[in-house]
Amino acid sequence: MNRINGKCLCGSVVFETPKPEHIDACHCTMCQNWVGGPFIAADFKNGGIIFTKDEGLSWYESSDWAKRGFCHKCGTSLFYCLKGHSDYWAIAAGALDLPKGLKLYKEIFIDDKPDYYALSGNHLRLTGEQVWAQIKAGKYDG
Repeated sequence: MNRINGKCLCGSVVFETPKPEHIDACHCTMCQNWVGGPFIAADFKNGGIIFTKDEGLSWYESSDWAKRGFCHKCGTSLFYCLKGHSDYWAIAAGALDLPKGLKLYKEIFIDDKPDYYALSGNHLRLTGEQVWAQIKAGKYDG
């Protein structure tokens, strides 16, 4: 399996992951507050994150259903994980050494997206209601 490297801005959190197949964007209000815009992430359904350095890693329990990982030294937003689904990780795309050629696969919580920006391209766009319905049915594909 091809693996890629990732890290925070200061290098206090360093890790490797499987190579992602696609990139997603989340427009929910929590992600907007967390990163100042959409959270653009590589989604991993089978975990596979290996930490080679985690001295700056901290977790924030952002809701009843999710936690967010970040570096407490430099402030880099890194990980989003659904509680109860330890095999699902969304990792900030900007923290990864991604290969060329990846495409945006989907946008979620599109109904929370502000009017002042738009991501181009022909890809799946889901409302918050659609995302929650898929999660509750056990059919969310990350």
